[in-house]
Amino acid sequence: MSKTGPVERTSGDAMASAENAIGMPALIGPAPPPVTVGLPVYNGEHYLSSSLASLLSQTYEDFELLISDNCSDDATEEICRTAARSDPRIRYERQDRNVGVIENHNWLVRNARSPFFTWASSDDAYAPERIERMYVALQNDDKAVLAFTWARQIDENDAQVGSWHNPCRTAHPDPAVRLYDLLALVHENYHCYGLVRRNVMLRTMLEPPVWNSDRILVAELTLHGPFVEVAEELLWHRLHDRRVSASLTHRQFYATQRMNIPRIVAPSAEEGYWYLRAVLRSPVRGRDRVRTLAALRPWLRDNWMRVGYHLARGVTDGVLELVGLRGRSLRDQRARRVMSQKGGLDG
Repeated sequence: MSKTGPVERTSGDAMASAENAIGMPALIGPAPPPVTVGLPVYNGEHYLSSSLASLLSQTYEDFELLISDNCSDDATEEICRTAARSDPRIRYERQDRNVGVIENHNWLVRNARSPFFTWASSDDAYAPERIERMYVALQNDDKAVLAFTWARQIDENDAQVGSWHNPCRTAHPDPAVRLYDLLALVHENYHCYGLVRRNVMLRTMLEPPVWNSDRILVAELTLHGPFVEVAEELLWHRLHDRRVSASLTHRQFYATQRMNIPRIVAPSAEEGYWYLRAVLRSPVRGRDRVRTLAALRPWLRDNWMRVGYHLARGVTDGVLELVGLRGRSLRDQRARRVMSQKGGLDG
């Protein structure tokens, strides 16, 4: 397949209309590329070079690669700056401090300039035609808000160890059905690596500061419209024990994501709150809203005991801290130290 190269674009047509409307010349400058690939990274030196190589070898080339370095202290900065000098599509930004995995992901969405956006990972790899297939799929389906591909799971040595094929009815016209399947069926949430209409994503809450934040965002997106599926294993997702999701407990995760940690930490209860909020602020109205609220029942069925446990434990911890029997600041410092040692390749 021939590559689709970068195109020199100007906003000439739009500016010409503006000039005609107000009777004065308009400034003409380069327009953003159609796609922004957002790459969050923190201490990603192990696999970053291979991830960048697979992204920059895409058959669809008209994209910007926006990298947000979450204040890495390994060779990540050097790798990124070297790559940026050799490819003008790369825009490298380094955070002044570690803002946490979730905020680093959200920063990329807010600072992208393209109408289509997709996250990439510093430890994954990608088939050459992946961006092109997703872009074409979205262009051919005006109702779809997100396009995604199947995934191949690989290990540290690039050997395939599994596959992921979407089990959910994410293309169904009924938002309640789409939401129900995402919550009821056991699946890896690789939808979050899909190509999204950025204007729709900006109408969501983005990733909230809780465990399973990417699942909450995908659930909210599916309330804005169906997803289109590319039935090929074009995402090569690496499984290893340095991933944040594999290296931290819920409480350690919260300590690394929040500047002000509440006295009562109840991860499951907060997760449920964000799912409920996603439904209530969605464009779904009337009877359909009632049905989407009812579609939350698989999550309630699977988590009600965990919600009770976390609430009870949170209240107990809060009481103990109030009477000085447990040092929260010391525990939080220990969690942040664990995060730093683990490397946090998820960005």
